[in-house]
Amino acid sequence: MTKHKVLIPIHPDKCDLADHLPEFKKFQQTFDVHIEVLTTSENFIHALKTKYNDIAAVWATSSLYKLGGLNPFIDYLPDTVKVVAFPWVGHNAFDGKKLKERGIILANIGDSPSKDVADIALLLTLATFRYSSYLEHALRTSDASISEARDSFGSDSFDPKTGEPIPPEDIKHKNLAKKLTIGGKTLDSPANKVAGLVGLGSIGKEIAKRLDAIGMSIKYTKRTPLKPEEEEALPFKAEFYSSFEELIPHVDLLVIAVPHSESTINLINKDSVKLLKKNVRIVNIGRGTAIDEDILLEALDDGTVNSVGLDVFQNEPKIDKRFLNRWDVVILPHIGSFTVDNFRDANIRVIENIEDVLLHDGPSLSPVN
Repeated sequence: MTKHKVLIPIHPDKCDLADHLPEFKKFQQTFDVHIEVLTTSENFIHALKTKYNDIAAVWATSSLYKLGGLNPFIDYLPDTVKVVAFPWVGHNAFDGKKLKERGIILANIGDSPSKDVADIALLLTLATFRYSSYLEHALRTSDASISEARDSFGSDSFDPKTGEPIPPEDIKHKNLAKKLTIGGKTLDSPANKVAGLVGLGSIGKEIAKRLDAIGMSIKYTKRTPLKPEEEEALPFKAEFYSSFEELIPHVDLLVIAVPHSESTINLINKDSVKLLKKNVRIVNIGRGTAIDEDILLEALDDGTVNSVGLDVFQNEPKIDKRFLNRWDVVILPHIGSFTVDNFRDANIRVIENIEDVLLHDGPSLSPVN
């Protein structure tokens, strides 16, 4: 029996292929696996037209982004391709509609990284309430002095050039029972506060579990409310709001956990920011396109937003340099799913998706088109 041919394009300095796993070794025995080292777009197109003109599947590693992603090559995929599978969640960089028109299934890894992404959301939440990122920085740059690292407590403003809080001169501001601020932003406990989640899918539910565990009450909005049986299965109570605009006036923490779509672009905008509760925190682990960053920075400056935790940005892979010297913004380089466990599980899910389509004539375990 002829084995199905699977193409895996890689680039040595940008790769996420777990070819050391026993599951991958078994995959190589089941299929005719070809690992193609990418060089130029022209060479890759030539390879698709010649030695790979009969492939049944493409395992799309992150290496493809060295050549602009998969989209520039969709027209050159042979008619024999049945599935394109990739080891991460976000699929806005793939033209799923065009692939579907060609009869090609596009499959991501579903809920595989949910717990890891939720952990990062929790980290960002705690950092935005407690200003831990700044305080760690202050201690590292002090003369090994806890007292010096605390000098900014009670401060009212940040230096516009350095981004550092300006230590208070008024002795009254040293009474931390009355004024526990950094740069005019209060340090608060998340306990007994309200968290509003935009999106309550697999990742949103994991985030909500963690926020419930630290004493926050949960409200959420999504296209359709959870079914009664889904609500009963949750280990926490969650109140549904039918729209983003209805939700946001009621929350102390806004967590954005939605994928990129036309309806999620600039959820935070010049109109919606007016609805936010004063001193709100915002965490975004969904997609950077959900926030108009100019509006966000204005809201941070005028005190509408206390602090922000961002793992995703509007213009990735670059970020707005204005974030770099702000200590009311916690920034991470889009690492929500970056654990050894997740990379392993993601590769296994790619294997399962390809097997389901090619061996069982299935739709894949997690199709997205």
